[in-house]
Amino acid sequence: MDSTEFGDYVRCKAFDVISGDGSYKRFLYQGVENQDAWAVRMHASVAKVTGQVREVQALVDRVRGMQTPLGRVCTEVVTAMHAPVRTVTGLAVCALTETHSQGCVDVSRATKSDTPVMVHGRFHYFVLMMYYVHRLEHVVRSMTKAWLLEQDPELSMTELTERFTNQEELFKAMHQRFVEGMQHVTDSLRHYLCTEV
Repeated sequence: MDSTEFGDYVRCKAFDVISGDGSYKRFLYQGVENQDAWAVRMHASVAKVTGQVREVQALVDRVRGMQTPLGRVCTEVVTAMHAPVRTVTGLAVCALTETHSQGCVDVSRATKSDTPVMVHGRFHYFVLMMYYVHRLEHVVRSMTKAWLLEQDPELSMTELTERFTNQEELFKAMHQRFVEGMQHVTDSLRHYLCTEV
């Protein structure tokens, strides 16, 4: 998947948020039915990125089903509304290594009431990338909602979509992180599955 396809995915999900009423999605599907080149390309890009996300989701689901410490961590990360970024001060027990460590990250869901789940800081990149790749649509939609709050409420949908599209460097950076994160998470989970089965 190249950065253009990824950018199409981000724009499609963002434009759906910007339209607010599903009109962009209907506009896109009408374009696909009419065989408009832009719509067919956009639809294919969304399908390609979604397919790659689903591959990671399938790996994560396999690990979650194993009832292991990593399965518990995966469940916490992929069912959370927010990315795992809360660093814990002092000593905490890492759920993966079962050792006391400093600089652990709390990966527990914010609304959870039972025992918190902590991971050592060396696993932070892994859990961040798992969240990002697994929850890509949620990340894009949340980012777009935050971006909209910073825009002039008087702007039309056309003006908003043009402004959003002008963030080409952001799309490239997001694509780079997605490719790196997908590789890291996929390799890590496949290695884990090979050694645990």
